[in-house]
Amino acid sequence: MDLELSDEQVWIEESINTLLDRQWPPAETAWQAGDAERARLWESLVEFGVLSGAAEGQLGAIELCLVARALGGHLGSVPFLDSVAVRYALAPVAAELPSGFDAVVGSDARLALALLEPGGGWRVADTRTVVVSGRLSDTKAAVEHAGDVDYLAVIARIDGGPALGLVRSESAGVEVTPQAGLDVTVPRSRVTFADAETEAVVEGELAETIIDRLIDVAGVLAAAEAVGASAAVFAQAQQYAAERRQFGRTIGSNQALRHLMADLHVRQASSWSTTLYAAAALDDGITGAQQTATVAKAYVSRAAREVAHGSMQIFGGIAFTEEHPAHRFLRRIVVREQQFGDATHHERELGRALANAASQVTA
Repeated sequence: MDLELSDEQVWIEESINTLLDRQWPPAETAWQAGDAERARLWESLVEFGVLSGAAEGQLGAIELCLVARALGGHLGSVPFLDSVAVRYALAPVAAELPSGFDAVVGSDARLALALLEPGGGWRVADTRTVVVSGRLSDTKAAVEHAGDVDYLAVIARIDGGPALGLVRSESAGVEVTPQAGLDVTVPRSRVTFADAETEAVVEGELAETIIDRLIDVAGVLAAAEAVGASAAVFAQAQQYAAERRQFGRTIGSNQALRHLMADLHVRQASSWSTTLYAAAALDDGITGAQQTATVAKAYVSRAAREVAHGSMQIFGGIAFTEEHPAHRFLRRIVVREQQFGDATHHERELGRALANAASQVTA
Protein backbone atom coordinates (compact mmCIF):
# COMPACT_ATOMS: atom_id res chain seq x y z
CA MET A 1 0.00 0.00 0.00
CA ASP A 2 1.50 3.32 -1.13
CA LEU A 3 0.65 6.15 1.28
CA GLU A 4 2.54 8.80 -0.67
CA LEU A 5 0.05 11.33 -2.05
CA SER A 6 -0.15 11.42 -5.84
CA ASP A 7 0.26 14.64 -7.79
CA GLU A 8 -3.51 14.73 -8.32
CA GLN A 9 -4.18 14.31 -4.59
CA VAL A 10 -1.72 17.09 -3.75
CA TRP A 11 -3.53 19.29 -6.29
CA ILE A 12 -6.89 18.48 -4.67
CA GLU A 13 -5.57 19.42 -1.23
CA GLU A 14 -4.04 22.67 -2.44
CA SER A 15 -7.17 23.59 -4.40
CA ILE A 16 -9.51 22.94 -1.47
CA ASN A 17 -7.36 25.05 0.86
CA THR A 18 -7.32 27.86 -1.70
CA LEU A 19 -11.10 27.58 -2.07
CA LEU A 20 -11.57 27.84 1.70
CA ASP A 21 -9.20 30.79 1.96
CA ARG A 22 -11.30 32.63 -0.62
CA GLN A 23 -14.83 31.49 0.21
CA TRP A 24 -14.80 31.18 4.00
CA PRO A 25 -14.02 33.60 6.85
CA PRO A 26 -10.77 33.13 8.81
CA ALA A 27 -10.84 30.84 11.84
CA GLU A 28 -11.07 33.79 14.21
CA THR A 29 -14.50 34.74 12.89
CA ALA A 30 -15.73 31.47 11.32
CA TRP A 31 -18.08 30.87 14.25
CA GLN A 32 -19.93 34.08 13.32
CA ALA A 33 -20.54 33.02 9.71
CA GLY A 34 -24.16 33.19 8.61
CA ASP A 35 -26.36 31.29 6.18
CA ALA A 36 -25.04 33.24 3.20
CA GLU A 37 -21.41 32.28 3.90
CA ARG A 38 -22.34 28.64 4.49
CA ALA A 39 -24.40 28.48 1.30
CA ARG A 40 -21.57 30.02 -0.71
CA LEU A 41 -19.05 27.51 0.63
CA TRP A 42 -21.40 24.60 -0.04
CA GLU A 43 -21.99 25.72 -3.62
CA SER A 44 -18.24 26.01 -4.14
CA LEU A 45 -17.66 22.47 -2.85
CA VAL A 46 -20.43 21.12 -5.07
CA GLU A 47 -18.96 22.93 -8.07
CA PHE A 48 -15.54 21.50 -7.19
CA GLY A 49 -17.07 18.02 -7.48
CA VAL A 50 -16.81 16.55 -3.99
CA LEU A 51 -20.37 15.14 -4.09
CA SER A 52 -20.32 13.74 -7.60
CA GLY A 53 -16.82 12.39 -7.03
CA ALA A 54 -17.94 10.50 -3.90
CA ALA A 55 -21.11 9.19 -5.56
CA GLU A 56 -19.33 7.95 -8.68
CA GLY A 57 -16.30 6.55 -6.92
CA GLN A 58 -13.96 9.08 -8.51
CA LEU A 59 -12.98 10.45 -5.12
CA GLY A 60 -11.96 7.78 -2.65
CA ALA A 61 -11.66 7.97 1.12
CA ILE A 62 -8.17 9.45 0.82
CA GLU A 63 -9.34 12.38 -1.31
CA LEU A 64 -12.36 12.94 0.92
CA CYS A 65 -10.08 12.93 3.98
CA LEU A 66 -7.98 15.63 2.34
CA VAL A 67 -11.10 17.76 2.00
CA ALA A 68 -12.17 16.97 5.58
CA ARG A 69 -8.74 17.89 6.92
CA ALA A 70 -8.90 21.24 5.11
CA LEU A 71 -12.40 21.92 6.48
CA GLY A 72 -11.19 21.17 10.00
CA GLY A 73 -8.23 23.50 9.56
CA HIS A 74 -10.53 26.33 8.45
CA LEU A 75 -13.46 25.47 10.76
CA GLY A 76 -15.74 25.14 7.75
CA SER A 77 -19.44 24.78 8.52
CA VAL A 78 -21.24 22.72 5.88
CA PRO A 79 -22.98 19.29 5.86
CA PHE A 80 -19.97 17.77 4.10
CA LEU A 81 -19.20 14.77 6.29
CA ASP A 82 -22.59 13.04 6.20
CA SER A 83 -23.29 14.02 2.58
CA VAL A 84 -20.12 12.43 1.20
CA ALA A 85 -20.03 9.49 3.64
CA VAL A 86 -23.49 8.31 2.53
CA ARG A 87 -22.57 8.65 -1.14
CA TYR A 88 -19.25 6.84 -0.62
CA ALA A 89 -21.10 3.95 1.05
CA LEU A 90 -23.75 3.74 -1.68
CA ALA A 91 -21.39 4.04 -4.68
CA PRO A 92 -20.23 0.37 -4.90
CA VAL A 93 -23.82 -0.96 -4.81
CA ALA A 94 -25.58 1.84 -6.72
CA ALA A 95 -27.00 -0.61 -9.27
CA GLU A 96 -28.72 -2.63 -6.53
CA LEU A 97 -30.42 0.29 -4.78
CA PRO A 98 -34.16 1.06 -4.93
CA SER A 99 -35.03 3.83 -7.37
CA GLY A 100 -35.69 6.34 -4.58
CA PHE A 101 -31.97 6.59 -3.85
CA ASP A 102 -31.40 8.19 -7.26
CA ALA A 103 -32.47 11.48 -5.70
CA VAL A 104 -29.31 11.33 -3.58
CA VAL A 105 -26.74 9.51 -5.68
CA GLY A 106 -27.31 11.58 -8.79
CA SER A 107 -27.80 15.02 -7.26
CA ASP A 108 -26.16 17.65 -5.07
CA ALA A 109 -28.71 17.14 -2.28
CA ARG A 110 -27.46 17.81 1.24
CA LEU A 111 -27.66 14.87 3.65
CA ALA A 112 -27.63 14.32 7.40
CA LEU A 113 -27.06 10.93 8.99
CA ALA A 114 -29.52 10.05 11.77
CA LEU A 115 -28.05 7.29 13.93
CA LEU A 116 -27.67 8.31 17.56
CA GLU A 117 -30.76 7.98 19.77
CA PRO A 118 -31.55 9.67 23.11
CA GLY A 119 -29.87 7.67 25.84
CA GLY A 120 -28.28 5.34 23.31
CA GLY A 121 -24.79 4.78 21.95
CA TRP A 122 -23.11 4.61 18.57
CA ARG A 123 -23.44 0.84 18.07
CA VAL A 124 -25.69 0.14 15.12
CA ALA A 125 -26.83 -3.10 16.74
CA ASP A 126 -28.43 -1.09 19.56
CA THR A 127 -30.64 0.96 17.21
CA ARG A 128 -34.26 0.98 18.38
CA THR A 129 -35.81 2.86 15.46
CA VAL A 130 -38.07 0.61 13.37
CA VAL A 131 -39.45 1.03 9.86
CA VAL A 132 -43.02 -0.29 9.55
CA SER A 133 -44.75 -0.25 6.16
CA GLY A 134 -42.27 2.34 4.91
CA ARG A 135 -42.85 4.74 7.81
CA LEU A 136 -40.81 5.89 10.81
CA SER A 137 -41.91 6.87 14.30
CA ASP A 138 -39.02 7.54 16.66
CA THR A 139 -36.45 10.14 17.73
CA LYS A 140 -32.84 10.67 16.71
CA ALA A 141 -30.45 12.93 18.59
CA ALA A 142 -27.41 15.05 17.65
CA VAL A 143 -28.22 15.03 13.94
CA GLU A 144 -25.71 17.34 12.29
CA HIS A 145 -26.98 20.24 10.13
CA ALA A 146 -30.47 18.70 10.26
CA GLY A 147 -32.07 22.09 9.71
CA ASP A 148 -30.06 22.75 6.56
CA VAL A 149 -30.27 19.48 4.64
CA ASP A 150 -32.60 18.07 2.00
CA TYR A 151 -32.66 14.44 3.13
CA LEU A 152 -32.13 12.45 6.30
CA ALA A 153 -30.40 9.08 6.01
CA VAL A 154 -31.92 7.17 8.92
CA ILE A 155 -30.36 4.01 10.31
CA ALA A 156 -33.14 1.77 11.59
CA ARG A 157 -34.33 -1.83 11.71
CA ILE A 158 -36.84 -3.93 9.75
CA ASP A 159 -37.92 -7.30 11.14
CA GLY A 160 -34.93 -7.25 13.48
CA GLY A 161 -32.40 -6.63 10.70
CA PRO A 162 -30.55 -3.45 9.74
CA ALA A 163 -32.12 -0.91 7.39
CA LEU A 164 -31.26 2.45 5.89
CA GLY A 165 -34.15 4.77 5.10
CA LEU A 166 -34.18 8.00 3.16
CA VAL A 167 -36.56 10.70 4.43
CA ARG A 168 -37.13 14.21 3.08
CA SER A 169 -36.35 16.73 5.79
CA GLU A 170 -39.51 18.69 4.96
CA SER A 171 -41.82 15.67 4.97
CA ALA A 172 -44.91 15.62 7.12
CA GLY A 173 -44.16 14.05 10.46
CA VAL A 174 -40.55 15.29 10.65
CA GLU A 175 -39.83 17.78 13.42
CA VAL A 176 -36.35 19.29 13.83
CA THR A 177 -35.48 20.84 17.19
CA PRO A 178 -32.09 22.56 17.57
CA GLN A 179 -29.90 21.33 20.42
CA ALA A 180 -27.26 23.23 22.34
CA GLY A 181 -23.76 22.19 21.33
CA LEU A 182 -20.11 22.83 22.08
CA ASP A 183 -19.29 24.02 18.56
CA VAL A 184 -21.71 26.44 16.90
CA THR A 185 -20.13 25.68 13.49
CA VAL A 186 -21.41 22.11 13.84
CA PRO A 187 -25.11 22.66 14.61
CA ARG A 188 -26.91 19.65 16.07
CA SER A 189 -30.63 18.91 16.30
CA ARG A 190 -33.06 16.39 17.71
CA VAL A 191 -35.22 14.95 14.94
CA THR A 192 -38.58 13.43 15.79
CA PHE A 193 -40.31 11.19 13.25
CA ALA A 194 -44.07 10.85 13.69
CA ASP A 195 -45.26 8.33 11.10
CA ALA A 196 -42.92 9.96 8.57
CA GLU A 197 -42.84 8.42 5.11
CA THR A 198 -39.57 7.14 3.71
CA GLU A 199 -38.63 7.91 0.11
CA ALA A 200 -36.75 4.63 -0.16
CA VAL A 201 -35.49 1.88 2.15
CA VAL A 202 -32.79 -0.73 1.79
CA GLU A 203 -32.69 -3.68 4.18
CA GLY A 204 -31.09 -7.05 4.83
CA GLU A 205 -27.54 -7.95 3.83
CA LEU A 206 -27.31 -5.04 1.40
CA ALA A 207 -28.24 -2.59 4.16
CA GLU A 208 -25.71 -4.17 6.51
CA THR A 209 -22.96 -3.80 3.90
CA ILE A 210 -23.87 -0.15 3.25
CA ILE A 211 -24.16 0.77 6.92
CA ASP A 212 -20.85 -0.86 7.87
CA ARG A 213 -19.08 1.00 5.08
CA LEU A 214 -20.91 4.22 5.98
CA ILE A 215 -19.94 4.15 9.67
CA ASP A 216 -16.33 3.25 8.85
CA VAL A 217 -15.77 6.07 6.37
CA ALA A 218 -17.71 8.60 8.46
CA GLY A 219 -15.51 7.84 11.47
CA VAL A 220 -12.35 8.21 9.38
CA LEU A 221 -13.60 11.52 7.94
CA ALA A 222 -14.38 12.79 11.44
CA ALA A 223 -10.84 11.83 12.44
CA ALA A 224 -9.41 13.66 9.40
CA GLU A 225 -11.31 16.80 10.32
CA ALA A 226 -9.98 16.62 13.87
CA VAL A 227 -6.46 16.19 12.48
CA GLY A 228 -6.95 19.34 10.38
CA ALA A 229 -8.15 21.36 13.36
CA SER A 230 -5.30 20.18 15.59
CA ALA A 231 -2.74 20.89 12.84
CA ALA A 232 -4.06 24.44 12.48
CA VAL A 233 -3.89 25.28 16.18
CA PHE A 234 -0.45 23.65 16.48
CA ALA A 235 0.85 25.70 13.53
CA GLN A 236 -0.41 28.86 15.21
CA ALA A 237 1.27 27.82 18.47
CA GLN A 238 4.58 27.25 16.69
CA GLN A 239 4.38 30.67 15.08
CA TYR A 240 3.56 32.25 18.44
CA ALA A 241 6.51 30.49 20.10
CA ALA A 242 8.83 31.83 17.38
CA GLU A 243 7.60 35.42 17.78
CA ARG A 244 6.76 35.87 21.47
CA ARG A 245 9.74 37.24 23.35
CA GLN A 246 10.34 36.98 27.07
CA PHE A 247 13.47 37.91 29.01
CA GLY A 248 15.16 38.97 25.79
CA ARG A 249 14.57 35.80 23.75
CA THR A 250 11.73 33.94 22.06
CA ILE A 251 9.82 31.48 24.21
CA GLY A 252 10.40 28.85 21.52
CA SER A 253 14.07 28.75 22.55
CA ASN A 254 13.04 27.40 25.95
CA GLN A 255 14.04 23.74 26.18
CA ALA A 256 10.85 22.69 27.94
CA LEU A 257 8.71 24.15 25.15
CA ARG A 258 10.95 22.56 22.53
CA HIS A 259 10.36 19.14 24.07
CA LEU A 260 6.62 19.80 24.25
CA MET A 261 6.46 20.88 20.60
CA ALA A 262 8.50 17.85 19.52
CA ASP A 263 6.02 15.54 21.28
CA LEU A 264 3.08 17.40 19.72
CA HIS A 265 4.64 17.11 16.26
CA VAL A 266 4.94 13.33 16.67
CA ARG A 267 1.33 13.10 17.83
CA GLN A 268 0.16 15.23 14.92
CA ALA A 269 2.11 13.35 12.26
CA SER A 270 1.11 9.93 13.59
CA SER A 271 -2.56 11.00 13.73
CA TRP A 272 -2.54 11.88 10.05
CA SER A 273 -0.62 8.77 8.97
CA THR A 274 -3.04 6.57 10.94
CA THR A 275 -6.01 8.27 9.30
CA LEU A 276 -4.44 8.08 5.86
CA TYR A 277 -3.75 4.36 6.25
CA ALA A 278 -7.34 3.70 7.32
CA ALA A 279 -8.65 5.65 4.31
CA ALA A 280 -6.37 3.74 1.93
CA ALA A 281 -7.49 0.44 3.46
CA LEU A 282 -11.14 1.34 2.85
CA ASP A 283 -10.40 2.35 -0.75
CA ASP A 284 -8.43 -0.84 -1.45
CA GLY A 285 -10.94 -3.06 0.36
CA ILE A 286 -8.19 -4.93 2.20
CA THR A 287 -8.98 -7.53 4.84
CA GLY A 288 -9.28 -5.82 8.18
CA ALA A 289 -10.16 -2.41 6.73
CA GLN A 290 -12.91 -2.03 9.30
CA GLN A 291 -10.41 -2.56 12.11
CA THR A 292 -8.02 0.03 10.67
CA ALA A 293 -10.88 2.54 10.69
CA THR A 294 -11.60 1.66 14.32
CA VAL A 295 -7.95 2.06 15.28
CA ALA A 296 -7.70 5.42 13.49
CA LYS A 297 -10.78 6.83 15.19
CA ALA A 298 -9.63 5.62 18.61
CA TYR A 299 -6.11 6.98 18.22
CA VAL A 300 -7.04 10.36 16.76
CA SER A 301 -9.79 10.88 19.33
CA ARG A 302 -7.14 11.18 22.02
CA ALA A 303 -4.16 12.45 20.03
CA ALA A 304 -5.87 15.43 18.37
CA ARG A 305 -7.14 16.69 21.72
CA GLU A 306 -3.67 16.26 23.25
CA VAL A 307 -2.18 18.34 20.42
CA ALA A 308 -4.75 21.08 21.00
CA HIS A 309 -4.23 21.08 24.77
CA GLY A 310 -0.46 21.21 24.35
CA SER A 311 -0.76 24.07 21.86
CA MET A 312 -2.90 26.02 24.30
CA GLN A 313 -0.19 25.62 26.94
CA ILE A 314 2.25 27.29 24.53
CA PHE A 315 -0.13 30.21 24.05
CA GLY A 316 -0.70 30.62 27.75
CA GLY A 317 -3.77 32.46 29.06
CA ILE A 318 -4.46 34.24 25.76
CA ALA A 319 -5.73 30.99 24.21
CA PHE A 320 -8.73 30.99 26.53
CA THR A 321 -10.04 34.39 25.45
CA GLU A 322 -13.01 34.66 23.13
CA GLU A 323 -10.96 36.55 20.54
CA HIS A 324 -8.39 33.77 20.14
CA PRO A 325 -9.24 30.86 17.78
CA ALA A 326 -7.44 28.15 19.81
CA HIS A 327 -10.48 27.20 21.84
CA ARG A 328 -12.59 27.19 18.67
CA PHE A 329 -10.35 24.51 17.20
CA LEU A 330 -10.54 22.58 20.46
CA ARG A 331 -14.34 22.68 20.30
CA ARG A 332 -14.32 21.19 16.80
CA ILE A 333 -11.86 18.50 17.90
CA VAL A 334 -13.98 17.49 20.89
CA VAL A 335 -17.13 17.31 18.75
CA ARG A 336 -15.43 15.08 16.17
CA GLU A 337 -13.89 13.01 18.96
CA GLN A 338 -17.35 12.08 20.25
CA GLN A 339 -18.96 11.62 16.85
CA PHE A 340 -19.32 7.99 15.70
CA GLY A 341 -17.83 6.86 19.00
CA ASP A 342 -14.98 8.11 21.14
CA ALA A 343 -11.72 6.30 21.87
CA THR A 344 -13.25 4.10 24.57
CA HIS A 345 -16.11 3.04 22.29
CA HIS A 346 -13.78 2.00 19.48
CA GLU A 347 -11.34 0.26 21.80
CA ARG A 348 -14.21 -1.84 23.10
CA GLU A 349 -15.37 -2.60 19.56
CA LEU A 350 -11.85 -3.65 18.62
CA GLY A 351 -11.63 -5.80 21.73
CA ARG A 352 -14.90 -7.53 20.86
CA ALA A 353 -13.70 -8.21 17.31
CA LEU A 354 -10.38 -9.64 18.50
CA ALA A 355 -12.11 -11.79 21.13
CA ASN A 356 -14.55 -13.17 18.56
CA ALA A 357 -11.70 -13.94 16.16
CA ALA A 358 -9.78 -15.73 18.91
CA SER A 359 -12.80 -17.79 19.94
CA GLN A 360 -13.32 -18.95 16.35
CA VAL A 361 -9.70 -20.09 16.10
CA THR A 362 -9.87 -22.11 19.33
CA ALA A 363 -13.30 -23.58 18.58
